[in-house]
Amino acid sequence: MKIKNTLLLLPLLLFMACSTSNSATAGFELTGKLTNTHNEHLYLEQLSPTGITKIDSVTLDEKGEFKMSAQIKEIGFYRLSIAEKNFATFIFSPNEKVTVTALANDLGNSYQVEGSPDSKLFWDVNKASANSFRQRDSLQRMFQAFVNTEKDTMKIEAMSKQLEGPYTAMVNAHNEYLKSFIEKNSTSFASLAAIQQLKAEGFLPTYLKLDEALFAKYPNSPYIKSFHESIAGQKQTAEAEKKLAVGQPAPEITMNTPDGKPLSLSSLKGKVVLIDFWASWCRPCRMENPNVVLAYNKFKSKGFDIYSVSLDKEKENWKAAIEKDHLSWPNHVCDFQFWQSPVVKLYNFNGIPTNVLIDRNGIILAKSLRGEELTKKLEEIFK
Repeated sequence: MKIKNTLLLLPLLLFMACSTSNSATAGFELTGKLTNTHNEHLYLEQLSPTGITKIDSVTLDEKGEFKMSAQIKEIGFYRLSIAEKNFATFIFSPNEKVTVTALANDLGNSYQVEGSPDSKLFWDVNKASANSFRQRDSLQRMFQAFVNTEKDTMKIEAMSKQLEGPYTAMVNAHNEYLKSFIEKNSTSFASLAAIQQLKAEGFLPTYLKLDEALFAKYPNSPYIKSFHESIAGQKQTAEAEKKLAVGQPAPEITMNTPDGKPLSLSSLKGKVVLIDFWASWCRPCRMENPNVVLAYNKFKSKGFDIYSVSLDKEKENWKAAIEKDHLSWPNHVCDFQFWQSPVVKLYNFNGIPTNVLIDRNGIILAKSLRGEELTKKLEEIFK
């Protein structure tokens, strides 16, 4: 089934550059009440490029009530936390009078906020995204459960085809929601979270419009400057995509196999090859592997092969996943550089699983083929 790795991208915004200013504003005030409390310490933290900085703290009283009057210098991303995995993220501005209520043991999923319009919009995006991911995950689990119990490859393929349509519809519906949200809230910091879930190559006009609106309103904000600079990078990405377009030669890759021997993509010339980018730690990749195995077993006798490029960091985890997922083709390579691997930039992707299908001469035939799409393309080639 087609998997988009958007879930991994959403938190990245929360660690974008936070700014400092020479003129502090002391007008910000944060009050609230948490239920099910036991005199916990509550921390207000600023999210910065180097980590998380505590800027204020308070001990909840016997009623769970609290008040903070921290210096918020300019609009940015902040969070309230009780523990490392128990926090809620907000978008706060100077002089806001904000009220927060939540369950003390589940801040992120239970909070309500008043007095911070951008925080409310941010919550709307996160809630909609969580619901979409939950629905997709349900289909993925259903398919994996079927694969785990069914041995008939024809039935597995039929189930994949049956679920592919609903899954794609869920992805498209959420993308349309995000696009509409950004258009309606083009000057909100919450749209910075929404835009990260849309692939730039498919939604570049939306990126450009958001950049224009935010930069006009916040020309001096380090957040917006960072986003503005990234747009130049997106334009470069679009240029890179042209070099990886259908009909172009696939860039050469040479990495080591599990036994430490170099293996080049070009060594498979003469076969139709799927360059499959994945990793043992990537759950969507592991969910997609049964479809890849199905395609390999069906077409390997006709001249089809797979060149699997892993973004793993640990050799043993990589080897164990190859064995467990029955990835029986011999062409597995990895440089153990994670997302810093040169192949990421070379093939211009920011999420896995993803793939590139090339012909017997190394020319790109198609990209991002999953499930039924991969099978259909191979049937077309080998008919």
